[in-house]
Amino acid sequence: MKRIAITGSNLSQRTVLSKAISDITGFDLIICSPYSTIAEKYGLVNEISKCQWPDSFVYCMGAFIQRAVIEQKFEDYYISDGSVFHEISWLKSRFPNIELIYERSMIESLERVITNYAIDQYDFIFHINSKNYLDVVDQCLKQTYFQHKIKYHIIDSINNEKALNQIMNLLQTR
Repeated sequence: MKRIAITGSNLSQRTVLSKAISDITGFDLIICSPYSTIAEKYGLVNEISKCQWPDSFVYCMGAFIQRAVIEQKFEDYYISDGSVFHEISWLKSRFPNIELIYERSMIESLERVITNYAIDQYDFIFHINSKNYLDVVDQCLKQTYFQHKIKYHIIDSINNEKALNQIMNLLQTR
């Protein structure tokens, strides 16, 4: 089996690399649904930037469920662009200093569910380093991996060709 998750912030070129790897390997590519699709389904505000805490949590949960259902349709070979980590990182980055214990515990609980799912499902997790060391989502992803002891490979994103070569070399060694 080779179920591959490509993670990184929106600044990391993860979608471009995911598509290239899919083309090279022939694996199906799973891309997260746009916010507008999930917002319409769950009756959320139209613009992601206007999401308050409740809508943001519903978006994160809905996006995770949708991605997990789609990934289960592909048995052995797929590439998940952003993987299930994308949504939880977005939520944690959006509300980094929540002080209310109930909301913080909801985020932590959802994060445990998502990380357990990822550990069980993905054979490889490639994290595309952001070129911006102040990238909050990038730092959040790395913190999640560290806290939950998730094995991942850091891919240097100086240029897409080098990053693609790094990923393909790692895939061939296993």
